[in-house]
Amino acid sequence: MQCFLAIAVATASGCSANTAVPRLATPVSRSNHHFLVLRGGASNEMAAKDEQQQEPSLSAVFVAGVLGFAVLPTLLRLAYALATRSAVETAPTSPSLMQSLGMFTAAPSMPKLPPLPYPAVWQVLLAAAWVMNNIAVVVPGRYDGRSVMTSEKPTAAGANLFTPAGYAFIIWAPIFLGEGLMMLYLTNVQTPLGAAVAPAWCAAALAQSCWCAAFRPSVCGPRLLWVPALLLASTGAALGVAHRAIRTANVGALANCLVRVPVTLHFGWITAAALVNANNYLARTVASVRAKEAAAHASSLAAVAAVAYVSHTTADHVFAGVIAWALGWVAVDGSRAARGLLPEAPLDRVQWSARIGGALAAVLALLLALGLGAFGKRV
Repeated sequence: MQCFLAIAVATASGCSANTAVPRLATPVSRSNHHFLVLRGGASNEMAAKDEQQQEPSLSAVFVAGVLGFAVLPTLLRLAYALATRSAVETAPTSPSLMQSLGMFTAAPSMPKLPPLPYPAVWQVLLAAAWVMNNIAVVVPGRYDGRSVMTSEKPTAAGANLFTPAGYAFIIWAPIFLGEGLMMLYLTNVQTPLGAAVAPAWCAAALAQSCWCAAFRPSVCGPRLLWVPALLLASTGAALGVAHRAIRTANVGALANCLVRVPVTLHFGWITAAALVNANNYLARTVASVRAKEAAAHASSLAAVAAVAYVSHTTADHVFAGVIAWALGWVAVDGSRAARGLLPEAPLDRVQWSARIGGALAAVLALLLALGLGAFGKRV
């Protein structure tokens, strides 16, 4: 897999594994379900409470379940396509004398099963990318893993001012569930929408899997955290392309629910996560509190700017709602892990900028959802 290849390459290139471990995340649940594993950026104030809880590991049962969920429907479809396409059509025969005289009527022929086309290349790639991404996120050892989080002591030098509270990451539940249903739908229905969305979504899944490989002490030390931040930004860019392809297509209610909603949730959350990862890097390479504060304010502003652009070009209220969710949880956290280590005034200002940004995004999301936003423009 690409993610394991990335680990080997990055390790061989000499990424530091002996530097101080950054404080990044907090467990949000005692559940080991994989959709709560991607937490790269939350405050770890509650991490000490779960020190005795083991980090989820990659099990053969989970891998088999992921493979079965994606592969079995495709195999069944392929078998059905082979059966329906290989059926020999019965050659028409001339009517008998008795049938011609109307003395005998032939029994009606049994209806044939409708033929099903073979899976397209993009459908196979979509299923493979989904499998790769779901397995990559549960490989233990990342910075946001429980064992790494609890091993670091808070310091003023490593304080990150732009971090969401841990419970914000519950949004991964509808993202993973929704994209699983999307994968089943698109890999079993021949639709132009799937062909348009699949390339960009597969690229996003690859970039996120590489982030899972790079975002670990054994691969990239704190001064190389710009690498996973760049990978998350690439994930967001690819999801943005997929999102635009969905919004430009004329989709029905089912495709809108199964494709647009999960992709938009993922797009919005990765946009916010990329900003959090960028602040993680800056927090460990920049000593100035003023510079860290400026980066946090710039992140809130960038998130609102992203909402403005996406809302203007697609009029999608879901994206605005996700950014409002992310900034709201940044405000709830309020740089809690840095309290007592840094002056209160800059932390309070960062909290207020996140509150204002989240409120603006929430208002715009509400207006677009109600169809009252003249600002939005469907393309």
